[in-house]
Formats: sequence, C-alpha cells, structure tokens
Amino acid sequence: MMYTSKTRPLLSLKKSLLLPAVLLCLWQPAMLQAQSKTKASVAIDYIPDQGQQRYSQRVPHKTLLAGPNAFVTLRRSAPNAYAVEKYTADLKKLWTAEIKLTESETIEAFAASPEAVLLVTHRPDNGQGMQQLYGQRINLGSGKMQESALLLEAPAESRRASVAVSADGGRLLAYRYHTDGRHQIRDISGTLYDGTLQKLQDTQYNLQDVPAILSADVQVSPSGEQFISLLSDNMKRLTTRQYTPGSKDARVMSVLVGGTFDGQKVYIIDSKLALMPNGELYGAVLTADEASGNYYSLKAVKFDFGAEDMVFAEEIMFTPEYLAKVNTLDKRGGGKPSRLEDIYLTDLVLTPEQKLVVIAEKKYTGGGKDAPYFADELHLFAYDEFMNTAWNAVLMKHQQAPAEDAFSGISYSAHLDGNTLHLLTQEELDGKNDLYLRQINTRTGAAAAPKALGINVANDKELAYVKDFTTWLGGQDLVAVVRPHRKADGLRLIRVQLK
Repeated sequence: MMYTSKTRPLLSLKKSLLLPAVLLCLWQPAMLQAQSKTKASVAIDYIPDQGQQRYSQRVPHKTLLAGPNAFVTLRRSAPNAYAVEKYTADLKKLWTAEIKLTESETIEAFAASPEAVLLVTHRPDNGQGMQQLYGQRINLGSGKMQESALLLEAPAESRRASVAVSADGGRLLAYRYHTDGRHQIRDISGTLYDGTLQKLQDTQYNLQDVPAILSADVQVSPSGEQFISLLSDNMKRLTTRQYTPGSKDARVMSVLVGGTFDGQKVYIIDSKLALMPNGELYGAVLTADEASGNYYSLKAVKFDFGAEDMVFAEEIMFTPEYLAKVNTLDKRGGGKPSRLEDIYLTDLVLTPEQKLVVIAEKKYTGGGKDAPYFADELHLFAYDEFMNTAWNAVLMKHQQAPAEDAFSGISYSAHLDGNTLHLLTQEELDGKNDLYLRQINTRTGAAAAPKALGINVANDKELAYVKDFTTWLGGQDLVAVVRPHRKADGLRLIRVQLK
C-alpha cells in the first residue's frame, strides 16, 4: 500500500530573524583559557588524502568509538594502503589492521558496530568495464580481518555506486543509480547486508513516476528501513520514500519547496537529511532566487512516517536585514559582502528535547589550483519539537588553509552532550594558535566565548591539526591529532580532559 502525503508548499511566512523568539548572538574572540589537561599523547604517522571531495568528504570522521573505553582510527599508511588501529582511552594501541588498495581504489565508508569495524572501498574500473564496491570486516576484539567481500557491481560509465550504513553498523546498503540519456536518475537498485556482510535482500526502487531527478540521498536505519530522498522537478521538489525490509511497497511523502513566490522563481541549492536516533528523518534545504542567485530562505521538515505526516518548520527568510546583521558582527574591517555567498548545510542535530539545530557554514576557495581554502562564519538555526523557530545564532570565525591541506584542519567539529552543543575549531585568536571550544545552550541559544584548550598548537604554516580524527569519548573527554608546538617531531594523537 503506497501512502502519499498531501503535496503542499512549505510555509512561506516571510519571517525575518528580528523576532522576539529569535536571538542573534556573537561569540567575541576573548582570550579565555579552558580548564583542561592533556592526559596522554602518542606519535601518529599521517599521510594526507589528496582526493577530489574537498567540500563534502566521503569519510569525514576517521575516529570512531569502540565501546566505553576504546576507539578506532583510520589513517592512510602508504600511497595504496590504510591502517585501522584500535586504542584504549589511555592511548594504548591494541592492534593494527592494514588494508591494501589497488591504485585507483578509494575509501567509501568507515563504520563500527559493537563487534566489528566495517570498511567499504570503491574501485572505479576493474579492467572489464565494471565499477565495484568491496566490504572489509575487522573483528573489534582481535583485529583479525575477514576476507574482502564484493558487495555490488555496476557499469563503470554509470554514476558512482555508493553505500549507506546504519548508525549502529548493523545494516549496510550498497546501491547504484540507473539514469536516462540526460543523466537524470530513473531508478536505484542495490543489496541490503547485515553487520557481518551477509546478504539480506536485493532492493529495487522504481522512481520513474518522479520527473527530473537530479540528486538522491540514501539512508538506512538499524532495523533495515531504507529512506530514499529525491530532489526533482528541476530542483523544486523534495520527495522521501520509506521502504521496509521484505516489502516492495513504499510510503511516500512529497513537498514542493521551490516555485514562484511573490514573482520570484525559487529553487533548491543545497540540502541535508539526517536519520535521527529516534528513528525519524529530518531534512533542511537552502533555496535561492533563480534570476539573481541570491539566497532566499531556509526550510526544514520532519518526516514522521509513524504518524504518516510531515511537520513543516517556519520558513526563515534571508532578508537584507539578516545580511546587515551578519555584516555588523564581522569586526575584521574592510568591505562587507553585498549578499550571502558560499554557505552550505553541514549538520543537523537533534537534542534530548527533540529540538532540531541546523548548522550551515560559509566555506570557499580563492579560485585557482593553488588558491587557499577558507572556512568562515557558522549560522545556527534551532526549532522546538513542534518545528517552531526557537532561536538562531551566527558565529563569526575566519580560518584559512593552503590548497594542499584544504579542509583537513579548518572548519569545525560538533558534539552534543545533553543540552550543550560543543563546537571545536583550530584558530589563531589574539596571536595564540590553539584548539578553541565554544559551548552553546541548545535550550536558549546562549553561547560562551571561545576557550583555548591550552595545547599551544604549532603555528609555522605547516599542517598542525587534522580535524577528521577529533572525537569525544565523553562529555568532558576528547581525542584529537595535533602538532603541539614548533619543536614537535610530528603529529601526535592526544587525549584532552576538560575540568
């Protein structure tokens, strides 16, 4: 039985961000020292990944929790090899497993379950005109590797095949796209596996009733439910389908996001979807005016398949007043932007009270092969459990990295601990280069000034922080990869405990 929600546009309330319920906050770059202590430190070898995915990495997190007192890391150990290593919380290395790749093979996914580490690699062409996805399972207790398993094959000239892994590592969906002559998606097919890489079922998603699909997002739940989200109708419609294991029927929810509003033709320019721990799917989109390219609004939606309903958030408009407020917060001097530019959706966070926090970041490159990369302001938007606007905040920061490092060390790492959202960055503030922590109360939007962790990160223009390895062991405990000072021999894996 197919369920289709009533198609209706997201709320277009023309709300500015100057409402009493909305806060526009600034974190002043005050020099505050966090009460922290480096509990342990060990050397770590690091070879940068020089891939093509500079803005949206396929594997953004290279450190994963592996129980209450351990974690695993993924690092490139040779030009065609990666090492998966397990550490205790005290940074004692328990085992190393090395995965050798073919010359063109790349890492597609890195995940962990209570029993094993899962690694998925992509081979663009096996020499016979086929691209392939391989799965590698590593026993979490012993570090012993199972034999690599072929998960999926597709013609090499087709769109790149990919994989979705559930949050607990218990379900893995390998899938490929079927496109028409204009490279628009017509169908998606794949295979669903369990956490031991045993095949559960073949999947087929017939999408031919949806016109002009240019982009698709695929997610899988711990119970094996598959969520296929589509941007279609020339980037104006968001459609999500939920498939239950063992059934070919889908429940469908669709909403018109773009269109013509007050004489302006609006389309989707960016989207972010996240399957939350409560089992519900949330989505956010940025829209722009077709004629001018100006950012138009932020729209968010909760897909409640249990209640067979969509809950729409109040639309947040990017008005001239919003831009003026952002420019006022920028204290660097010089000319101010005449429009919002280069802002991308980066995180969706759900709090214990079911409050949704949407994070967007301004990031860009100066243009040209050797131009530097930049990661600037963060825009945060919070909605309550009913998807009403709760608060918003703008964090002003300015990070720059050389082209060869791209976003390896700049941008931010986010961690939610109860009702506190931690944002960790490497920055130079008032002449001090360090890791800085900002803490936001998700109930109110109140934010603390950035606090230096006191690591004294090296500032000699060489890579001194690798953001992908940062993870939190607990609310006041984190591990990171840094080069603490000029005299350090190289990067070190450190454990920092806040007091």
